[in-house]
Amino acid sequence: MSFLICFFGTLLGFVAAVSIIIFIIYFKVRAVVGKQNMKSLTNTIKDVKNIEKAEYARVKDARGMTKLLEEAILEDFPDFNKDLLFTVCQSNLTKIFNCLEERSVSKIIYDEDLSYLKNYISEQIEDMISNDISERYDSIVFNKHAISSYNKKDGKATIKISSTLSYYYYTNRKDKKSFPDVKKETRYTSEFVYVYDEAKFNDRQVSFSVHCPNCGAPLEGINSNHCKYCSSPIQRINLKIWKMSSYKEDYM
Repeated sequence: MSFLICFFGTLLGFVAAVSIIIFIIYFKVRAVVGKQNMKSLTNTIKDVKNIEKAEYARVKDARGMTKLLEEAILEDFPDFNKDLLFTVCQSNLTKIFNCLEERSVSKIIYDEDLSYLKNYISEQIEDMISNDISERYDSIVFNKHAISSYNKKDGKATIKISSTLSYYYYTNRKDKKSFPDVKKETRYTSEFVYVYDEAKFNDRQVSFSVHCPNCGAPLEGINSNHCKYCSSPIQRINLKIWKMSSYKEDYM
């Protein structure tokens, strides 16, 4: 009992000391800048916070030239379906958010749609765990998708998708803003890859990483049939399908 009294007494003394220090600093600053200027400074700080919140909640634009780029894609890939790719993009981003929130890749281990991104997501989660970082994405709503770029060269085609969405976001990260009481409006850019000519394509052109699904080790090439580290057989990757190879948030 005496220990608890001593503990709470010490804690109360610490809180009181901190309060006194803050009180002294406040009045010293006010003495230097003046009472009226201090009020203006306080209001300016509040205004900056309100501006940040307003930008945080501002509906973002999906940047792209969907109609023009779709015509070019259809000339090269007559079976291309932009709405299907938009749906896959939306599904992939949702699965990624769930992985980051749960800090686990267990639900996407055998997910072929994310086969190029599993290792990258795993590395992100490892960093989150080691730094005790948490993230939460609530009430996710996708607003609009647009094709922002298309490139076809040396056996590989890439499409970038611009996606606007909103969600309630919480994190203890220092490099990202978080207002849990305000719904965040943001935009993501995702890249999809299709290898249409393997004869022209070589591993040095890969802008994504391919890893062993068993041990996570990097494979020597996209056509590897076994892992040299754990000897697990590798099912040949279907390159002739659009797969997400990268994603990033445009507004942090």
